[in-house]
Formats: sequence, structure tokens, C-alpha cells
Amino acid sequence: MIVQRLHDETSHPLSALVVDGNRTSTRQLNAVLEEHPRITVRCAAKTIASAQIQLARHRPDVIFVDVSVAQGAGLAAVARLFASGQAIVVVADRPDFACEAFEFGAVDYLLKPIQEQRLQATVIRIDRFFGRSKASSENVASESASMPPPSVDRVPLPAQRSTTGAMTDVVPVANVIWVESLQNYSIVQLPGRERRSIKRTLTDWESLLPRTEFVRIGRFHLIQLAKLRAISSPSRNEWLAHFHDVEKPLRLGRAAASKLKGILRGSHPA
Repeated sequence: MIVQRLHDETSHPLSALVVDGNRTSTRQLNAVLEEHPRITVRCAAKTIASAQIQLARHRPDVIFVDVSVAQGAGLAAVARLFASGQAIVVVADRPDFACEAFEFGAVDYLLKPIQEQRLQATVIRIDRFFGRSKASSENVASESASMPPPSVDRVPLPAQRSTTGAMTDVVPVANVIWVESLQNYSIVQLPGRERRSIKRTLTDWESLLPRTEFVRIGRFHLIQLAKLRAISSPSRNEWLAHFHDVEKPLRLGRAAASKLKGILRGSHPA
């Protein structure tokens, strides 16, 4: 198994602190983590305050924190843990906090129930976070490329304000046609004419969306390759990418168009 081979090749186990406000949920998470040969659950905490005490006492390598401890306040409530220098893995039963987790610097975002292969991908990312086991990383490079990226099948997007206040839509990843960078903001093209402008960088989107489905072309665009219908060039210095389910094409620069054509020819890495 991939898990056993990594255990043999890597000499240092990973000590973990589990932060979860629910006793039953804590037991379930501990059981999953302890099945992995690289992870040793060293301590647990129910609150952020007690987690900081355990952190100072045991100095674990990684903190698995369930969003339940935030009590609906968002991950800003656990910001002190993110400042600790430890690798942070956020655990949740829905994808609502995924973008916020990566913005805070989480190594990964795990949805319950946690699967063995998905946890293995998390361990690889924790190793990379610490710069550990270069030889091991090289040996599993081809395997890790096929593992699930740190993403979910749905993403939260701010919706239009309503009479009840700010709203958030949870949108299927398949509905994200392309993303265009505007400094610290981005424009997201959804099916039809709908576009959303949100405060999220293109790097954040790369962490969130599946690498097997989305490719970055140039500095400003991330596209869902399966939705691409055609590329046209109305003039010498103008290229347009046409997508299924979207009427208006995406205008590309020379470098982005060149990279996209190379990907389609198979001569350029995605």
C-alpha cells in the first residue's frame, strides 16, 4: 500500500493535536488518524484556550481543528492557532469554510467522513509544509499527482445582499467556468451571463479547485478545461476562448493563448 511504503521511507512520525468541541466527533477523528502509520495523536482539546495550553506543553507537528470550535464565528475565531507555526488541517462536515481556511494558511481542508487516500494526500502536504523527507517526496511524486487536491466539490461564493443581510451561495465546482485575477480580487464566470466579483486571489482558487480539471494559463486566468469549446483569433494580437454554457468569450493575452494552445496540443504541462 502507498501508506505502508511511505511509513517505511519516512523515519519521523507526525504528532497531532486534535481540537474538537464534540466528544463523539473527537473519538471518530482520533480513530481515523490513528489508523495512519505516520500520525500519532498526542493530545486533544475542546476549546481554543485549552488547545493553546496543549500546544505549549506538547509542541505537536500538526493541528487538526474541527470548525465546530469556532461556534459559527468563522475561522477568525481560531486565528491564534494559525499563528502558532504548526501545520493546520481544518476538518468540517461541509465545504463552507474551505476558502477561508486556505486564506488563513491551512495546509489542507478535510471533509467528513475522511477517507484513507484523502488523508494520505494530507500527510504529503504536511511533509511539504515542513520541507521533510525530500527523498520520500520524490518517490511519491507520481502518486501524489493523482491524489485528490486540497479542494472540495462545492465552493462558497458571496451572493447578492438580501433584505436579511449578506448571503453565501454554495456552488458546484462544475459551475465555475473560469476565474480572472484582479489583484487581490477575482471575477468568477458561472453558467450563462452571471459573474461574481469576490475578494479571493487566483492562488487561493488554485488551492481550492481540482488540478485535474482546472489549469492556470498565464498570470491572470484559471479555466475549467472541459468547458472550453474553441479558441479564435479575430486579429493578430487578439485571442478569444469560447466556453460551453457561456455566451461571451474570454479575452486572452498572447502568453495565455500560447500556453493554452500548448496544453491542448499536449506539448505544454498543465
